[in-house]
Amino acid sequence: MNTPRTNVAHGRTLTARDLMQRDPVTVPGDTPLLVVQHMMVAAEIDGVPIVDADGRVCGIVARADLLRAIDQACDQDVDAGPHGPEPGDGDLIGYLGALTAADVAAPDVTWTTPETPASEVARLMRERGLHRVLVGTAPRLAGILTSFDLLRLAEARS
Repeated sequence: MNTPRTNVAHGRTLTARDLMQRDPVTVPGDTPLLVVQHMMVAAEIDGVPIVDADGRVCGIVARADLLRAIDQACDQDVDAGPHGPEPGDGDLIGYLGALTAADVAAPDVTWTTPETPASEVARLMRERGLHRVLVGTAPRLAGILTSFDLLRLAEARS
């Protein structure tokens, strides 16, 4: 069994709480998908938790979900017309504009507690091929821990 690394400066094990991003960007499920995409670009993030009116997480929209929505629109033979998108049924922008965050969100999210050692979170993410893990006690979000947060830690230690 691997022993979690300790924070040399403080003599304790680094946890998800130490590395997580607090107060991550979240959106309600009825947020238009194109607004979610714009928010992700503006905030330079690749995933947004979806929350209900009480602040409980009910899914997450990742960059892959946005790409999947575009791919499905193309599979449905949405016609952009010979001169680009045209108003009305059949235009790609109109189709995507009608989708909401809840329409494309992955309902299954992976959680970890704030006290979980960072090494355990890293192992979980690697084994499951995850780019982000929600931190808190489901469905209450305390923060989000991404692969970039773990890379920053590795960079700081090298």
